Amino acid sequence: MSERLFIRLGKTSEHPCSWLVWSEQEQEIIASGELSDAASLSSLTERAGNRPVDVLVPAANMTLTQIMLPEKGQRQALMALPYMLEESLATDVDKMHFVVGPREGEQLNVAAVAHEQMQIWLEWLHNAGLKVKRIVPDCLALPLEQCRWAAMSVGSEYLIRTSEGGGVSLPKAWSAFALPQLLSAAQLSDNESISIASYSDDIAFEGVEINNKPLDLPMMVLAKGILNAPINLLSGIYKPKHEYSKQLFIWKNTAIVLVIAIVLALANKGLSIHQLNNHTAELQAQSELIFKQAVPGVNRIVNMRSQMGSQLRSMQGQGGGAVFFEMLDGLKPAFSKVPELKPNSLRYEANRNELRMQVTAKTYGQIDKFKELVSKDYQLDGGAMNSNEESVTSTLTLRIK
Repeated sequence: MSERLFIRLGKTSEHPCSWLVWSEQEQEIIASGELSDAASLSSLTERAGNRPVDVLVPAANMTLTQIMLPEKGQRQALMALPYMLEESLATDVDKMHFVVGPREGEQLNVAAVAHEQMQIWLEWLHNAGLKVKRIVPDCLALPLEQCRWAAMSVGSEYLIRTSEGGGVSLPKAWSAFALPQLLSAAQLSDNESISIASYSDDIAFEGVEINNKPLDLPMMVLAKGILNAPINLLSGIYKPKHEYSKQLFIWKNTAIVLVIAIVLALANKGLSIHQLNNHTAELQAQSELIFKQAVPGVNRIVNMRSQMGSQLRSMQGQGGGAVFFEMLDGLKPAFSKVPELKPNSLRYEANRNELRMQVTAKTYGQIDKFKELVSKDYQLDGGAMNSNEESVTSTLTLRIK
């Protein structure tokens, strides 16, 4: 069917819900509007008819993050994924629904949303008689259009897509503080300029290249992008069940297979338990191997979950994000005056308020000049300098005076 119904839910049941019917064949809007609250979704039941229904939900009601995960042994590592994110989430991971997104190099995109929130959304839709095929975080429906980021103004917030599988919902009241930090962190991470596909006329972010796109209705922009969104929250236990009402004979065959399986399971109970124990031991060994590959230098594993959490806290700075961003902001003048010097890696130790970075320059003089500049504001420990035919590298440790 060429016509689809798109719905964007509000943050709570009292917030408005937007909707649009789009014809893929004609490439035009059939109808659109805004409902006063979630209880009014039932008015769309007749309009939905047999059309596919795709739903956008607020990115502000979930966590979109990235985690470093090696490609080798990824299937086994995904079993430990919730516990690798445990320290960065305020909710018990057993109460969270995790959906894996696309991989970007060594980073794996992950969406985490509370089961309670998923059940609230599904209850709204069920009560309205709407059968949904896709639920997507709204910011991930913004088309990147060959740009690194995409942004759109919606009410009192900015929807910003920061990568193939990442993004944020940023209140405009916070943008003056939070946006420069986001941009600075992204530029320092890979030293690449940021281009933004802008779908609103009030996107005026400083220090980036703005590529203005046609100013269509926000719901039309999102409707065009949702079909290519990399994450569908209707996965795992929330994956829609197929209907077999017209093929009842399948259930008969399934019942026969199930009875045979039960008989075999009872007859081989002892063997199954033995095999299960062996399989558990193999998984434990595989998990430890993956952990050692992901965290070089760890030779002895006593409590993998605890050690994994410790490593994650050390990578994430244990909540010291504000100081970290302040230090990065304070380094801007030095990087500007020595543009030939580039950071290769950054690591922030929150318990010591210490920023370690490895830098590369063309000459010893450039590194010495950079050290002279930053030593005015920071306590600086410089490591040995190593050189090759083309560059000089050094490790610097900075602390706030």
